[in-house]
Amino acid sequence: MTNRFTFIFLSDSMDVLTTTDSNNNSSDLPDSLEEFGLSKYEARAYLTMIGKGSLAASEIAYYANLPRTKIYQTVKKLEKKRLAVVSKQKPLICSAIPPEEAFAEIVNLHERRVKNMKKIVDRLQKINDEGQRPKGSEERRYFILDANSALEKLGSLIAGSRSSITATLDQWGLRLISQCRPSLVRAVTAGVRARFILGQQCIGSESIFQLPEGIELRTGDAAINVIIIDSTHMVSVDSSNGKAALFSSTDSFGALQSKNFEEAWSRAGEVKYLLDTEPAVAAKAVELARIVENGLSLRMLEYAVGGADMMPAELVQDIEERYGLKISDMSAAEVMDLVDSALKISCLGGLKHDRSNNIVSLQSKVDSKHVLPWALVLGSYFRRAGNEPRIMQQGKSAQLVHLRLSRPV
Repeated sequence: MTNRFTFIFLSDSMDVLTTTDSNNNSSDLPDSLEEFGLSKYEARAYLTMIGKGSLAASEIAYYANLPRTKIYQTVKKLEKKRLAVVSKQKPLICSAIPPEEAFAEIVNLHERRVKNMKKIVDRLQKINDEGQRPKGSEERRYFILDANSALEKLGSLIAGSRSSITATLDQWGLRLISQCRPSLVRAVTAGVRARFILGQQCIGSESIFQLPEGIELRTGDAAINVIIIDSTHMVSVDSSNGKAALFSSTDSFGALQSKNFEEAWSRAGEVKYLLDTEPAVAAKAVELARIVENGLSLRMLEYAVGGADMMPAELVQDIEERYGLKISDMSAAEVMDLVDSALKISCLGGLKHDRSNNIVSLQSKVDSKHVLPWALVLGSYFRRAGNEPRIMQQGKSAQLVHLRLSRPV
């Protein structure tokens, strides 16, 4: 009988409940441990050890329902990740490192990130407090503008820019800045570099086509509207009412926003490949790129480097159930077009279909981004459709991967 484990999280502390009820579905627990970088096999083995204590490798394979051929590789990986201790003599005896000790470093890292976020909030509160002081007590560091004044001031700042314009925009912000087209044309003509990160909801908007040529566009997360001109002025626009806050960004807050933009820009996907794509397809491609890069890439790479099933059919199910992106009911041609668009956004790559040889090729043109996760997604789709895929690589390169299909598409 296979043991089952379930985590229960209570308020600010973590309590663990272990149960042997075979009727309980605990399949989500190994998935939860992916947050700590564990594969499904590693998670099962670790949970078995913390539940039963020190065990021989063969016993772990039995209780965790793991293939015997994979158990030694699995426990060695756990040892390398400092989650287990493995004896040097045979038979190998494996013991789990207690969770509080094993995951302390990761937890501390997240706690430090929260502290840094709190510091940013404190800085923002100081700016707010200074703005609330009576007139004459101290010069204000920002101005509140109504919707009409915000458009007028933004156009004036853009027209007078000398070096750079950067912006993170949602639909409201995109519509606002597109109304500054004459000022944008003047700035770009004068050699000003303009870069905009557009939220996914902007894809397919008519406002994109109102922007002048010469503006660099990418897509990514855009929770707020922030426009920085020449690193000297910053405009933050409220999407709910059109009001704006105008800051002098020469202080540390402005420098922080500029740094945040550069980091977001490096992670954002290209938009130019989507301008001629149907809005619904473009939005799906952006969402798929986000899911694969931020949600499933670690799990799929674990499959790619030696999982029992190289292309698990449940990957498509995971994408649909966890993220709400429905692809199983799409045709093969539609899915390949979707992956092609997503690859262009994610890694400037693309997909090619060799019909005569039943081969689908996926390529990345960015050295740091692999296409193996994308091959697994596509392979999972074909497997669910009854068309068995086989991965083929050229050497050790992860920038070019081929899928040979068992029958024509």
